[in-house]
Amino acid sequence: MSLQVYIDGACEPSNPGGTATYGVVVRHGTRTLFSKSGVVGTGPRMSNNVGEYSGLIAFLEWYIGERKGLDSDWPVVHSDSQLLVKQMSGQWRVKTGLYKPYYLQVRDLMDRHKLHLVFKWVPREQNEEADRLSKQALAEAGVEMRIQKE
Repeated sequence: MSLQVYIDGACEPSNPGGTATYGVVVRHGTRTLFSKSGVVGTGPRMSNNVGEYSGLIAFLEWYIGERKGLDSDWPVVHSDSQLLVKQMSGQWRVKTGLYKPYYLQVRDLMDRHKLHLVFKWVPREQNEEADRLSKQALAEAGVEMRIQKE
């Protein structure tokens, strides 16, 4: 059985230029093995895509340390970001963007550790827990939600 990974990013009260956050949840069957949320940063270099890629980085850093103890190959990463899914699947090129350094960090981690992931786009409704975690990180940072209401 594959690990099911759900990631989400947010950027409020403006996108780009607000506070970027992420949420990540990792499941194996019905068990939640890992969940985390966090603030990436605030300012003109932040966007929702920076948050999405930061969620993927948080997963990869956890997975690199834990994968030998897991009975799972080829984790499936679910995201409601078509940009991330299509770029990581090789369907879209990465040109420029605030997220590019984060994309390059993901590629470096995957290449260095010989990681193979499957990327799957899901609608926001199927990514509720990661979405909730990214918004929770915003709330804990005292950021007002203007783009995406609770």
